[in-house]
Amino acid sequence: MRCYNAPMPAIVSKLLRLTLCTLLALGVVAVRAEIVSDVYRARVPVDDRRASTLDRARSDGLVQVVVKASGDTQAAENEAILAAAKKASRFLRSYGFEESESGLVALLDYDEAALRELLVQAGLPLWTANRPRVLAWVVIHDGDGRHFASASETPLIHAALQQSFQLRGLPLQLPLLDLEDAARISPGEAWRQSSGALLRASERYGEVELLAGRVATLSDGRWVGEWRLLDNGRWVVSSVDAASLDAFAEQGAALAADLYAGRYAVAPRDQGDERLRITLRGIHSFAHYRSACEAIRGLESVQRVVPEHVLGDEVSLRVHADADQVQLAKILELDHRFVATDDDSVQAGLRYEYIP
Repeated sequence: MRCYNAPMPAIVSKLLRLTLCTLLALGVVAVRAEIVSDVYRARVPVDDRRASTLDRARSDGLVQVVVKASGDTQAAENEAILAAAKKASRFLRSYGFEESESGLVALLDYDEAALRELLVQAGLPLWTANRPRVLAWVVIHDGDGRHFASASETPLIHAALQQSFQLRGLPLQLPLLDLEDAARISPGEAWRQSSGALLRASERYGEVELLAGRVATLSDGRWVGEWRLLDNGRWVVSSVDAASLDAFAEQGAALAADLYAGRYAVAPRDQGDERLRITLRGIHSFAHYRSACEAIRGLESVQRVVPEHVLGDEVSLRVHADADQVQLAKILELDHRFVATDDDSVQAGLRYEYIP
């Protein structure tokens, strides 16, 4: 962790203090930002562009977006969601059509604020758009032996994985499978799901979550194998006996999405918004302050970010959120710029070293 021991230049500290005082007086908050930008967008295959077809697509798309935004696959059975799906047009901001390789697709963009309010009314959780990237090593055993899934050699599997993760709102990273990867892991090691080889091969991809899949194609068309997700040093395992390629890919996406949604999604609160204090150290300029506030304000569970005071390179923020302190800390841990620190002088709230 980088430490900043040098004092903030006096002119910069004065300017930052004056700017924050102005923000306090005006009640200005930071601009919203997202990491997963398509949480409230849906892609629905359609047969034609008729109005009746569009009506069905709007309903299907709304359910698709609700699952992505909540992380709850059972959301489609929620009574409030079923009622909203019948009037999906009131939640729609815009739509269009696209000709893809697989046919015509309706592109549907839903109103984020309206959907968030619907989730609260339905009693569903809200999963922040700041979501972990998942690196998936997938090895297939078929008539050609064991080999990795790739866009060039197994385009159908590659496309199915991309679509499944997109439907769950999770960023997917597939390995490059170049010479460097080949030197670090073989299809045989991936098939054995060797922890050492998988970890070694994944180092070059930076801060990602590790998912490993192995599957064999059977003569009757079934896909049989296993998904393994590394979670805090232990493997979470899900056996696969799927009737189709899509079902195999969906199970891998579900394993990751269900785990992260369960950890980071914020349950609806009955007692209004929670007011929390976050103290940031390492704020050496207004640019640092602005980027930190944008990151915090970019979380769906956060309603407002209000600066309280500045002292040296420290800034104290009052955060109005639907999450409690423990939930907010879990969400912020996804962002490597916020490094939690321990300080006995702080009796309440969260404290971080901010590393832009």
